Amino acid sequence: MSTGWLRTLVATALVAASCGSVHGVGTSSIASSGRTTTYPVPITASSARLQSPCPSVQPPPPFPASAASNRNLALVTLRGGNQLVVRDITDITHRTTVSTLGTMRQPQFVSATDLSDDEWRKDVDTLIRMPLGGSPKTSVASSCDGIIAFAWSPDGTAAVYLANATDYATYAASELHLVTGGQNRVISSMPFIGGGCETQGCADRSDFRLSYSPDGRFISLVQSFGGPNFRLWKSDGALLKSNNPGLAYRMSAWSGNSLYFVDANGVAVWRDGVVSSFLPGVFWLRPKGSPAGGQIVYAARDGDGLAHTFVVDTGSGKVRELNKARAQPAFLTSRYVWYQGERSCMPADQCDPSLPVTASGKTYIYDLQDGTETESLITGVADVWPHAA
Repeated sequence: MSTGWLRTLVATALVAASCGSVHGVGTSSIASSGRTTTYPVPITASSARLQSPCPSVQPPPPFPASAASNRNLALVTLRGGNQLVVRDITDITHRTTVSTLGTMRQPQFVSATDLSDDEWRKDVDTLIRMPLGGSPKTSVASSCDGIIAFAWSPDGTAAVYLANATDYATYAASELHLVTGGQNRVISSMPFIGGGCETQGCADRSDFRLSYSPDGRFISLVQSFGGPNFRLWKSDGALLKSNNPGLAYRMSAWSGNSLYFVDANGVAVWRDGVVSSFLPGVFWLRPKGSPAGGQIVYAARDGDGLAHTFVVDTGSGKVRELNKARAQPAFLTSRYVWYQGERSCMPADQCDPSLPVTASGKTYIYDLQDGTETESLITGVADVWPHAA
């Protein structure tokens, strides 16, 4: 994802998002650029709904493990349109469009052959899985109160999703569900997740990512709204770590089996059960792990508010700046990074005073191998395959 996905139940989503890409949800430039974000939207409980439980979706048959693939795919929007398309960028000089999908809420790749999203169907939010062409759609799970975020395991055999417990009157809790082997079960519960942003400056600093680690052994939740903003589980739901009250974590990315995130002192890393400092004093935005592993791309703002894009080597901690006035970076492949141009606001722009910059209208692809930058037809990146390694 270009920014992962900041989950919103109003507009098309974001993570994340986060990504990773991330394997889940963070904040997407497709979803959030220039839009007001409110999360989540309460659903008014009607007497009819209070009298009858939320209709359930029978979990699908077990999904087989995804086959190995050498394809590089990107789920993007292109200049001149707002339709999501799947692009094959295995050979970036001869890229092709695999399918055109229209608009989607929080799409992500499950594998080199499958996509996933959620869609509202008669007041029920349904998690779906489908081939790259967009159909047929398989219903995986549902929630009357909205699927806040979801993620698929790296092998595509399991999905986790967050939903508010179906107590329509109180919204007392949020639950983590695991769908695998033809079963849907709650594996963890936590206080109700709520909150939101009303300005672009707030959205720029906000994050929501539900992610699997690249080896599938761990699941992370990092979000900057109300309720718990950090949870780290084993893949069976056993809680390994959560944040202390008053200690906020945000902007997460997996690389290898290490989880990187921002705390009060800069970028920290969880590795082998221990949290340590990684980039002290750095407060990154929209980090994404490389599909080849070993690198994370991210943005950070200067004193004038403009974003600079950097790549950090996770082994050495060495940081490389790619360019300034560049935001929302995402790996397209381990060699190519996409990002969005920025400029300072002019009076006619009517920008949010808390973030006096705006998109320049241009996007770019940076070649990490030869250090060159070229303009891109891609206007937003929702996800890429393969995910971060």
